[in-house]
Formats: sequence, C-alpha cells, structure tokens
Amino acid sequence: MAQVLVVADDLTGANATGARFARTGMRVATVTPEHVSRVADDYDVVVANLDSRHVPAEQAADLVTDVIEAVWPVGLVVKRTDSTLRGNVGAELEAAYDAVRERVPAETRVRVLFVPAFPGSGRITEDGVQLLHGRPLEHTELAQDPLCPMTTSVISDILAEQTDLAVRHVPVRQVTQTMLTAELLAGDEPVVVCDAGTEQHLTDIADAAAAAHHEDGTVWLAVDPGPTGALLAYALRLRGQAGSRGPLLGVAGSTTDLTRRQLATVARTGAVRFVDLDAVLLSDPDSDHADTVAAELAHQLTSSGFPDFCVLRVVTTSERVRELPVQTRAELPGKVAGLVADVVNEVADTTGTHALPSGLFLTGGDLIASLLDELDVHSVDIGGEVVPLAVHGHVGGGPLDGTPIVAKGGLVGDDITLVECLAKLRRAVQTRLHQVHSEVSEHVVPTLLRDPA
Repeated sequence: MAQVLVVADDLTGANATGARFARTGMRVATVTPEHVSRVADDYDVVVANLDSRHVPAEQAADLVTDVIEAVWPVGLVVKRTDSTLRGNVGAELEAAYDAVRERVPAETRVRVLFVPAFPGSGRITEDGVQLLHGRPLEHTELAQDPLCPMTTSVISDILAEQTDLAVRHVPVRQVTQTMLTAELLAGDEPVVVCDAGTEQHLTDIADAAAAAHHEDGTVWLAVDPGPTGALLAYALRLRGQAGSRGPLLGVAGSTTDLTRRQLATVARTGAVRFVDLDAVLLSDPDSDHADTVAAELAHQLTSSGFPDFCVLRVVTTSERVRELPVQTRAELPGKVAGLVADVVNEVADTTGTHALPSGLFLTGGDLIASLLDELDVHSVDIGGEVVPLAVHGHVGGGPLDGTPIVAKGGLVGDDITLVECLAKLRRAVQTRLHQVHSEVSEHVVPTLLRDPA
C-alpha cells in the first residue's frame, strides 16, 4: 500500500525524487496519471509524472486533484516543483492543498511546507528569495527561458501569480532545531515558506515539521524540488512494507588515520549517524560503557529516521589502544563483535526482522572475522571488489542471512572510498529488496513512463 504520493510536473524531477525514497529501501514506481491507482497497492511510493509544467494552469490543477483522489489515503503527499520555480507552481500547490484539505477531518489543520531550496544543486533560499548559485533567478539565463521566463525570485510573488493562499515566511535565522517547531506551529496561514541554505537546514525543517505533526496533528503537504519531501517522510517514520529492513549498519573497528578521514568524508555528506565506542572503557570491567553503547546502537537500528546509515565507530586513538596490555588488546575485536552481535540478536527477538540491518559495512580485518563468527555467518558470497581489497557480496547464515555486505581493511582505499562502498551497498540492498518483492507478489506491475519529448 502506497505511503507516499509524489506529484511531479516533469519526468526528470519525478525520477530524481523517487530515487531519494528508493535509496532507503522503499519500493518506488514512476507512472503516468492514468496508472497511479494500478500501482498504489504494490509500491510504497507512487511518483506521478503529470508532465504539466507548460500546460495551462487550470489543466495542471485538475491533474493534481485527480491523482491525489486516485491514491488517497496516503501518509504524505509531496508536490514536487521545479528547482528554479518554473511552471504552474501556485496553481498546482493550491490544487494539492485543496485536495488534501477536503479529505481530512475539518478540525485537522492542513498546511503546506514549501521549502524551495536544493543546496546540493546550488539552489538556496534567503529572505524569501530563491537564488541559483548565489544569483536571483531573474539575473540568470532563466530570465530568457523560452517557455517560462523568470521575472522575479521572490517566492511569495511567484505563488501570488496563481494562488491567493496566504503565506507565512520562516527566515533562515529561525531554522534551528530548538526554534523551528514553534515557528511551524505559529500562525494560521495555509502556506509556510522556509528559508534554507544547507542540507542541515532541510533536515531541521523536516524534523520540526514531524514534531509539529505529533504535537497538534498538523497534516503537512510537502512542496519542494525533492530533498525536503523525502526527509519529511523519514522524519514521520514512513517506511516500506514487505521486504523492507532497518538502516545500513557500519562497524568501524579500524583506528587508522585513513579510516577516520573516510568516516569524516561521509559525515560531510550528512549521510551517517555515529555511535561512538571507547575501547579503553570497553575493556574496563567496572565500566557500564558497553551497556550504554549497546542501548544507543539498538535505538539507532530501530529508529527509521534519516540518514539511514548507522556506524558504530571505535573512537579510541591507536596510541591509547597500544597502552593497553597485550592480552586486552587481543581481546578487543571479540568484545566489539560480541556487543554488536548481541544487539542484532536482541533486535531480531524484540522487533522482528524488519528492524534488522539491511546492509553491512565492516572495516578492520580482525573485527570482521570476529563479527561474522559471532553472527553465525558460515559463508560470504563474494560478488566482486568496489576498489582493490574492498569486497562486496552477501552473507550466508545467521540472523542476517542474505544481507549485502561490503568489507575492507583499515588501510584500504583513499578518502572517498567509504562513499563508494556506501553507494555500492545501497545498490545491492535495493536489488535485494526488489527480488524479495518479486517473490512475494503475484505479479510485478511494470513501471510506466512517458517521455515529455
């Protein structure tokens, strides 16, 4: 059953937005409007390509209304807009708002969360103005766009061309985790436009909107070029159904400088949550550090938030580890492996297989051997190398039987190798989920696309 409906105005944007959901294991189909009801029962996310950017505003609005009616109810409607705000932005936003408003109880507040920023592509919003690589839209080549020339970058003015819905503006100085929820709960304007200049801003906005939903039941309609709608779905804990699993699990037992740089590179992408382990405290029989780390790791594995890559990392420096007695040092990989295996088995026993890691990234040779043994893995089906000495495949046996894995030594690769390994692991997880879905479905509905050309 579809949990998210993405309503897009062109095929490129439709597929790019769908990919953001697919990377977390949700089953996604991009379809034309007449086929949305066909796939709603078979996919977690239905992406409707309306191909409506350059049609008359009234026609575009009707298409939006029709697809929402065809798929409703869903957990979240995302109206995907052009990242430079071309097309029928106001008309489609209002049509989506009205369609959702008509389908929820009258006493429930419905609001539009409009976040036009896409920092990864050079689109940011400052003081309610959309900038492309630091320049207002009308001062770029978009001013000469043959189909939709941009004459303004003021978002409220762009909306006002096609809708009378009132707009509340949240400036970037308010976009913090501590202040934003109150800002999103304040006022009664149907549309809330948020400034954003970084990926962290987008995450904070999504988390605050989810908190507002839990506090007063606000139903959000996400309107954005792609990132924020996906982040909001994660924050609202919308997840896939049959065949879905928990986050990717990384265990970094290596304490080399290269491993630290690789982890730092991934951290700069915002795609990781860390659980830190101090090897010295772990070795102290009087410390409760192991229990604390295990509890935090279990929490991260059973939380469906974004990002979906959780890494248990040993933060003790090599110098401090060398200060430990030789026998204590020799026992460390087994202690770390035992802790992780205990958490995985506990998660399997208490929450079921849906919260087990969907993929494994392991680094540190001694740790890898110990952990696979602790998890009762009897084989690793090797698929190949991501880079030399970093292999990918699937584990055989134990609670994670069939789970994709990438494993490498602590001195393998360069600063971006972990990013490459993570990309390979995500692709392997997605392939496995599609295989599982095919096995449990009576039939597979084909993805139906229409090329705008």
